[in-house]
Amino acid sequence: MAAIDRTGFTYFDKNALINNIGNITPTSVLSQLGRSALAGLASGLGNPISTSAVQIGTSQLFKTTALDGASNDENLGQPYSIIPYSNLTNIASWPTKYKDSRTFKGKTFSISNVRVDGLAASLRRGSDNKTSKFAAAYAAASATPGGAYQLFNLETLYGWGNHGEPAAVRRDFTARSNVATQWDSINKQWIATKNPQELATEFRGDKITVVDYSKRKLSNVYRWNPRAINLDPKISEFLEKTDLTKDFIKFYFTGPALQNGLDSLTDDIMVFRAIIDSFSDTHSPSWTPVNMIGRADPNYLYTGYSREVNLSFTVYATSRDEMKPIYRKLNALASYTAPEYSKETIALKSPWLRMTIGDLLVQQPVLINSLSYTMMDADTTWEINIEDDPTMMQAPHKVTVSLGLYVLTDYLPQKNGKMYTLAKQFESNANPLPGPDNWLSDFDRKDITTAYDEWKAAKGQPSQTIKIGNPTPEESGTLQTLQNIATTSNFLSRFQNIG
Repeated sequence: MAAIDRTGFTYFDKNALINNIGNITPTSVLSQLGRSALAGLASGLGNPISTSAVQIGTSQLFKTTALDGASNDENLGQPYSIIPYSNLTNIASWPTKYKDSRTFKGKTFSISNVRVDGLAASLRRGSDNKTSKFAAAYAAASATPGGAYQLFNLETLYGWGNHGEPAAVRRDFTARSNVATQWDSINKQWIATKNPQELATEFRGDKITVVDYSKRKLSNVYRWNPRAINLDPKISEFLEKTDLTKDFIKFYFTGPALQNGLDSLTDDIMVFRAIIDSFSDTHSPSWTPVNMIGRADPNYLYTGYSREVNLSFTVYATSRDEMKPIYRKLNALASYTAPEYSKETIALKSPWLRMTIGDLLVQQPVLINSLSYTMMDADTTWEINIEDDPTMMQAPHKVTVSLGLYVLTDYLPQKNGKMYTLAKQFESNANPLPGPDNWLSDFDRKDITTAYDEWKAAKGQPSQTIKIGNPTPEESGTLQTLQNIATTSNFLSRFQNIG
């Protein structure tokens, strides 16, 4: 057998190869910071030639050393980081349930492997001049052994569920958990379960899907765990906060009373997991052609504006406890396509609601123009209720919802005005507060009632501002009053010849 000619080959040190975490070393980190700073200054000039020249210069100025000891400029230009072979056992033996692999790239803490994700965000302030405590907590968790994901993950933050818990008791698939509800035959309403066995059984399903339809405050939109035990109000308030979860994207429908800037009223709330299949937002100006003498082509007269959102999302049940809340919410949503009847008049009262989807549209008034439920397709399974449970129904585990909506918005749609929310702080009249947490602070944020007052003043008529702010105690107890106010304000927004 001929001998192998090893001339010209460079061999890595065995220990360096096993413990390799890439070319990220304290020296290379500092070099990368220096290069990035100079390159950033050059890019600020807006000249691609100067940027390229600085990149070439910094490659020579800031050099790094590869694992084989040779100078390697390309290592600096293309930094990489991997988990060393010797640290794989550290991940497996880490005591927490969720493990963040980003924190196991080095044996010890150093400038080269400690992460501070969220630190920059924790230093920024909103329109209320407050910083984000959550961002600070996330940055602190990122820098600790085990990383941020062990504390901030799908289950702890987003209510994803704990379906695969190995220690869970699975001897009875019909057993209900602590989120179950029971019918109160005296008060004619659903209340939280009082069954000791159910109260002692952990709910391991989707905490968003199991949020039931009910009338509650806007701050309790994502309250998933109904509690039946009456405790001290302060203790109950604390426990209510621990019962709140959130979705990846805010997505829910509410009754008209729950506007931005107010949290004193209650109304219908229908929360769905944001498994959004499609979402389109169509703005439609109306133009009427006007023929002029001597011109073959028409002029166009602007006559109106409308806006329509089409939305499709899917609702899944991942446990039996989620079946009833799903269909209660679907039924409530469908009821907003039907009118409301009153004993005082034979006229039909039109239904409208508010929708939140991310920060694009936050609690904005909408009208449903179409709603369809796809109850059965090739992927659908059914709950057949084989055990004939009197509290369980035969229904599909999956429903696809297709929804068409007319969007009205709390603020006047106009040129250079606000068409989306994209804000986090609001006045009591639902107007977004200007500031760093409002991307549209420099757009006209005129609300509907202010616009109507200006219109009345231009006609020499007295202001008839409609109160949408904090209601009186009498108004707070009457949802009908608020609905009439809101309906009237939206009617006035069309600037009809009223009054």
